[in-house]
Amino acid sequence: MKRPLARVALVLAAGATTALLPALPAAATNQTGCGDRTDFVKVWYDGGRRTACYANAGVIAPQLPDVYRVTSGNNDIEMILGDQVKTMPKWSSIREVEGRTLYILQIR
Repeated sequence: MKRPLARVALVLAAGATTALLPALPAAATNQTGCGDRTDFVKVWYDGGRRTACYANAGVIAPQLPDVYRVTSGNNDIEMILGDQVKTMPKWSSIREVEGRTLYILQIR
C-alpha cells in the first residue's frame, strides 16, 4: 500500500516542479538555402565568394570567416562580428565588415 502512494507523490512532485520551471525559448535558428528570397539573414563571406542564409528566431554560432556583407532581411539581428557587437534592424545591410569572422548570430 505504501509503494503506490509513494509513486503518486513522486509523480505529483515531478509535475509540480515542471509547472514551476520557466519555459526556455528554443534556439531554432537554422541555416537554409537562400534561393531568391530576401527575407532571410544573408551573409556574404570568404571575401564575398560564398553566401549563407539563416532563418527563425534564436542563436547560432556560424564561424564564417572573412565576412564581406550582411543583410538582415525581415529580421532584427544582433551578432558578434570580429571583436564588435553589431545590431541591425529589419531590412538593413552593412558592408563595412570586410575581413571579420562572424562568430555569433542572434535573430529576434
